[in-house]
Amino acid sequence: MFDLEFDLAGRPGALADLGEAMGRAGLPFEGGAVFGQGERAVAHFLFQDGAGARRAAEAAGIRVVAMQRPLIRKLKQGTPGQLGAIARVLADAGINIVTQYSDHQNRLILICDRHAEAERVTTAWDTQEGAHHD
Repeated sequence: MFDLEFDLAGRPGALADLGEAMGRAGLPFEGGAVFGQGERAVAHFLFQDGAGARRAAEAAGIRVVAMQRPLIRKLKQGTPGQLGAIARVLADAGINIVTQYSDHQNRLILICDRHAEAERVTTAWDTQEGAHHD
């Protein structure tokens, strides 16, 4: 999976343009979020085919700010304190969470400033092992 950060104009239709570009390319969104910032909007979306999503966006005139591998973790749903627990583990390791959202499988998607270290300290929430932190 790849997280792509897009720079969108803060105008009606900007998200539609992105959605249509991905539709034409046959690329499904796996999760994401859009954050308005006045005249601009920052969008983060998750794709299986990051390079294809980058090409589709750029072909449509949409600026891709970054493409990176996200940290994908699974919180124990319905258990209070889960977000705080994983965020504290990262903070205690000196790792900054730059972006956070969820995917279509209710997994936590994090962009951290030190990805490899973030992977290491959050193994209790690793989706590959199906583990959940209590």
